[in-house]
Amino acid sequence: MLVRRQRVNRRMRRTAIATFVVLASCSRPNQEYDPELDPRPQPISVHVKNENFLDMTVAVVAGGVSRRLGQVTGNGTADFTIAWSVANGTTIALSAVPIGQNARFTSLGLSVSPGQMIDFQIAPVLRQSTVSVHEPPRDD
Repeated sequence: MLVRRQRVNRRMRRTAIATFVVLASCSRPNQEYDPELDPRPQPISVHVKNENFLDMTVAVVAGGVSRRLGQVTGNGTADFTIAWSVANGTTIALSAVPIGQNARFTSLGLSVSPGQMIDFQIAPVLRQSTVSVHEPPRDD
């Protein structure tokens, strides 16, 4: 009698667990994306001012991986964006490489918070270039 009761209890437990697994796998939240509840950070704005006479290729380096942002003509400016997922939880660096040259400038690591932007000034002497992180100007 005791053995039979134990078998019945085991069978009931297995049935309950199987039912729970099936119901849990079939259920899904019935919610649409609401930006008020889950705001996604905007991309990071990068403003590049090239004071060098050579055209430059600009890239962002995150986790040892370089991602090309684009080109800036000599004595020109350009604006780029970096997806927030690239910078989230890690430091990033910016690099400038003159087209057709072996030189390179790579900034030190930058920590960027949501809503901040980066100014990258490429100097006539490449190693004197500067990078700064700041809050965007307000429209007061």
